[in-house]
Amino acid sequence: MELLLVGAAFVGTVVIVLVVGMLTSMGSRRTSARLRELAQTPTSPRTSRLTPEAGREDAAPTLTRLLGGYRLTEKLYVELAAAGLPIRPSEFAAIVAGCVILSQLLAALLVKSVLAYVLLAVVAASIPILVLKSLQHKRRAAFDAQIVDAILMMASSLRSGFSFLRGMQMVANEMPPPISVEFGRVISEVNVGRPMEDALRSVVARVSSYDFDLVVTAVLIQHQVGGNLADILETIANTIRERVRVLGEMRALTAEGRISGVVLVILPIIMAVALALLNPKYMSVLIKETIGHYLIGIAIVMQVIGGLIIKKMLVIDI
Repeated sequence: MELLLVGAAFVGTVVIVLVVGMLTSMGSRRTSARLRELAQTPTSPRTSRLTPEAGREDAAPTLTRLLGGYRLTEKLYVELAAAGLPIRPSEFAAIVAGCVILSQLLAALLVKSVLAYVLLAVVAASIPILVLKSLQHKRRAAFDAQIVDAILMMASSLRSGFSFLRGMQMVANEMPPPISVEFGRVISEVNVGRPMEDALRSVVARVSSYDFDLVVTAVLIQHQVGGNLADILETIANTIRERVRVLGEMRALTAEGRISGVVLVILPIIMAVALALLNPKYMSVLIKETIGHYLIGIAIVMQVIGGLIIKKMLVIDI
């Protein structure tokens, strides 16, 4: 029976991936969308320098072909680039599918319950996504920490007589990742014919940085109406510096609430582990009985909802 369930889970996962791929690979939306994203002219082909995963062998060529026409693939390209992961969307989909299959094998070996299969599948599929979001957050934080220095460096290069693109090139050469990688990508895209406005907007979409969005907006307006771009960049740098200072004060004021939220989320888990070690018979009802599985599922959902509510209460937009 266990082998039958494992085989059914494996076959079901493979069938779902194949069906989705075949239904969505009939069109050529991916090719046209990638070309439109890179350049608005027919003389701007994608080069290997523009994508971090280019120039190496595809680890999942079959999935790449199956997911070729799927719109979600384009979004995954942006999400993976925002996290700084040099992998393809097909490879990320393979990782998620592998986690789900492993979770079903674990459920078949440890727990014989339909709810356990579903919960473990959801948790396993969520782990790669949560890791991706965490990497995006860390990369965005590192980018925001470098933006003031990058703006001042570009302002200094402009006062020295260099162009705006030359100033971005200096940032790409002198500063560490991730800002050097993003600025270098802008230079590469402009060199192959993509309009600078589109290249800058792509960086904003990838890093989702409010501070850099201010910079891009100011630069594009200056290109249209004119003005001293060096002074504008220095003003934006001062504004961002003050905003960071106020944000630090807000984080200090909400530190108690954030710590309380972490304690409230972690405490039930610690208590459950402690009770399972001290009194296994008392906790066996939750592990072995069907009603216990439902209670665990309800508790997890309530924990997630409570954590999201606490997080929403502590978010202050400035």
